[in-house]
Amino acid sequence: MVTSDAAATDHGQAIAIIGMACRFPGADSTEAFWQNLAGGVGSVTRFPPVPVPGTRADGEARQYTPARGLLTDPGHFDAGYFGYSPRDARLISPQQRLFLECAAQAVEDAGQDPARSTATFGIYGGGTENGYGQILRERRHELPGVTDWDILLGTASDYQVSRVAYKLGFTGPSVAVQAACSTSLVAVHLAVRGLLGGDCDIALAGAAAVHVPDKESQYTPGGIISARGECRAFDADADGTVGGDGVGVVVLKRLADAQADGDRILAVLRGSAVNNDGAHRVGYTAPSVEGQTAVIREAQLLAGTDADSIGYVEAHGTATPLGDPIELAALTAAFRRDTDRSGYCWIGSVKTNIGHTDAAAGIAGLIKTVLALQHRSIPPSLNYEKPNPLFDFGTSPFRVATGLVPWPATQTPRRAAVSAFGIGGTNAHVILEEAPSRPAPAPAAPHQLLVLSARTPQALGEAAARLADRLSEEPPGILADVAWTLQTGRREHEQRAYAVAGNIDDAVRALTGIAAGPPTAKTQAHGDTVFLFTGAPGKRPSRSLYEAEPAYREAADACFAAAGLSGAACFGPPHPDDDASARVAAFVHDYAMAMTWIRWGVRPASVLATGEGVAVAAAVTKVLTVPGALRLTATGTPADGAARARDARTVEGYAALFGDAGPRAPRVPLISPVLGRALTGQEAADPLNWARAALVPDQDALERVLSALPADPHRVLLDISAGHVLPAATGPRPEQPRPDTAGPDDDLAAALGTLGALWAAGRPVRWRHVHGGSPRALLPLPTYPFQRERFVVEPVDKAQARPAEGQPPPAADVPQDAAPGEVLPTLLRLYADILGFAEVGPTDSFFDLGGDSLIASRLTARIREVYPVDVDVLSVFEAPEPAELAAVIEDLLAP
Repeated sequence: MVTSDAAATDHGQAIAIIGMACRFPGADSTEAFWQNLAGGVGSVTRFPPVPVPGTRADGEARQYTPARGLLTDPGHFDAGYFGYSPRDARLISPQQRLFLECAAQAVEDAGQDPARSTATFGIYGGGTENGYGQILRERRHELPGVTDWDILLGTASDYQVSRVAYKLGFTGPSVAVQAACSTSLVAVHLAVRGLLGGDCDIALAGAAAVHVPDKESQYTPGGIISARGECRAFDADADGTVGGDGVGVVVLKRLADAQADGDRILAVLRGSAVNNDGAHRVGYTAPSVEGQTAVIREAQLLAGTDADSIGYVEAHGTATPLGDPIELAALTAAFRRDTDRSGYCWIGSVKTNIGHTDAAAGIAGLIKTVLALQHRSIPPSLNYEKPNPLFDFGTSPFRVATGLVPWPATQTPRRAAVSAFGIGGTNAHVILEEAPSRPAPAPAAPHQLLVLSARTPQALGEAAARLADRLSEEPPGILADVAWTLQTGRREHEQRAYAVAGNIDDAVRALTGIAAGPPTAKTQAHGDTVFLFTGAPGKRPSRSLYEAEPAYREAADACFAAAGLSGAACFGPPHPDDDASARVAAFVHDYAMAMTWIRWGVRPASVLATGEGVAVAAAVTKVLTVPGALRLTATGTPADGAARARDARTVEGYAALFGDAGPRAPRVPLISPVLGRALTGQEAADPLNWARAALVPDQDALERVLSALPADPHRVLLDISAGHVLPAATGPRPEQPRPDTAGPDDDLAAALGTLGALWAAGRPVRWRHVHGGSPRALLPLPTYPFQRERFVVEPVDKAQARPAEGQPPPAADVPQDAAPGEVLPTLLRLYADILGFAEVGPTDSFFDLGGDSLIASRLTARIREVYPVDVDVLSVFEAPEPAELAAVIEDLLAP
């Protein structure tokens, strides 16, 4: 016998479930799903009774009640989010599309961004036959340019999983699983094996069963479909199951890694097993007690758990007269290897709530069970009134929950098991355990930077509103962890907004303001960042930054030690007669602030310095040591430098002081405010150039230098001394966002506001170092608000006449041999037709509209039909905008 102690101590093979997403009947989120489960809500739609097909010898007319678990708007999809054109969105089955959406939501729920993560992501999953491909074939004559290849890629289950890997950027295994009703739980098992074998670091697993239009599960006497239209698992009146649609995805990670990375652990998967019933059963579609017993026992042994410690079993529970007694007998046989207790383990079936979701049945049961562990409650199994007479519950370990049951703690962690048994004999069983307790939140800075991004302004506003609602209703944790989750656990999109807040109430107010009319910034291509040091007369080291930011504190302490000063002397008010101490204090702040920006990931591509800022720039670029730069600062530039700068002896004197400090070659290019350009290596080593920079005669000279910099719309100028994204000398540029200066009068808050502006402008940020160098806890926050539209090719009306076989599909209304002057209008119609838009603009990018190489080949084929020009896919790639491609075609048409 394997004792429970083994499970409690051995974490080497344990897997953490760190994220989930689902679409089930009556629920488009795990939160809504739990509300329905806990409330005993049945989400199966029952239709008026209809006659049973066929006739009986006795002439009796029988009826059955059609029923099915239906999804809300399964044909709707956010094509733009995933970069699909309307045309391509219609050619991808709703099943593949919803699986893709759920995968993206699950990744966000787990707080992961594959684009920035160093982890290798894998995905294992499958789907069911749904008939959408047949609809496309029947209507192919109405779909311009659609090929068999298009239909295959968009509808076959083989490509459902790899489509997710392509769109979300996964580089680990992408494995399509097909095992009938046990598909999704087998996918979980394979994902666990992939993680333990090192094939990937994070794995998604799940499946989808989606039918558009809705599938009709016709009743057949003696079949598996219920005549009542009810799934009555374990009940004496059970007469079969009810079909349903659903999608579910979980995100898995090795437990030790999840704990080390601060992931939110929903539950622990202790062990799993898969087998097949083989030939020892009455028929191919029949289940086997021996096969099911073996897979259950194997999972228990691999998990190292005693069956006596399992408090709940989510059964396959189809409510078929044959299936339920066999499953209960197999469970009892496996449990009796460890325990003689009776009636201690609750049992249920999610099929009574949502129907049998085919390939997604196992993942539906798994998600239900994880939610039960999280909420420490066992939800009711519906439609159960009296036990199936073919099984003796009284002598078994099991009892059926008919209401929401509290799940009390025992000497071992709460544990549960989930089964999925597929037609054809493939069985899967997993053992789950409640998540380990989470460490107390680490100390946090008094202000936090919240960042939001989306593909469209509308989605950005909705994201802000949803987050504000979540924080105001039930904050999931402290504000620093909210900020960390937003900063690191979400994909970064081009529409961006940010807010600095000191508490949850501040955050809600700021987010509500963004939702009402977000002052958004559209991120730009990454350009240079120039550090500007102009000196900070009267500036003192910031106590709020010193206490909150390790980088600032370390740099300030280094300055204090080099200058032989105490922090108290620099933090206090300046002495009116001690100019040297005031200059040193200003140096400390500027140097510490520059080191903070660099630690946060904002690194200078070049540096520009004037006046008192020259010594700081010399220290930051490693031209001078910190002690050497401080000695230069204490000596100071002449107070009336503007008048004396023309005195060569003054310049030479400062240069001599600079030379005595032992200058070295700069680590970063330097821009001279005198020459108005970057210095060469030889010029940068000349102390005279540093002296001239320190003695720039007036602000106008600095402004002329900044204006003379090579034009670059993506360059950001960061004034270290003033703490602004844009120095005052240049004036604001509309395309570059500025920090919210209306925020609290606090140096930390101001710095975070500037960081938010830099992030909104597209600068990468080292978020870990914004939080002191260590990861924080990830929290459950609202996922992306998809902006869905309906993209469906409707089935053929049976009465509709079909065109003759082989009739070509209709082409766009584009004239043949169009005149050269009409190239752009003609091209715009072709773009719109091929991509499925009502209209396309001259400067719309082919790729932003969802184009790819296959679509480009169709586009160029149509162009060659209209114009006698030799254009190919590369032509579109090199000139992706219609206006650009039109110019290429016009050049080719020119005599």
